[in-house]
Amino acid sequence: MTTAEASLEARRAGLCARGRHGRAITSSRGSTFWRCERSAREPDYPKYPPLPMLVCEGHEPLDDEASDARNRA
Repeated sequence: MTTAEASLEARRAGLCARGRHGRAITSSRGSTFWRCERSAREPDYPKYPPLPMLVCEGHEPLDDEASDARNRA
């Protein structure tokens, strides 16, 4: 996957691509789905949320995103 393709996929997924609980799953046919790993422990979260996920109470940013937010504040 090229950098441009990865960037497009991240925008398509929304928060799932930038959080600790989102995992990209690629099927044998090449389709990419985003799984919410939090759903394994907390049934209130859908296993495969609708995309793009723009708001999620359980979103925890990746370390890079959290540090970037602190640096901007």
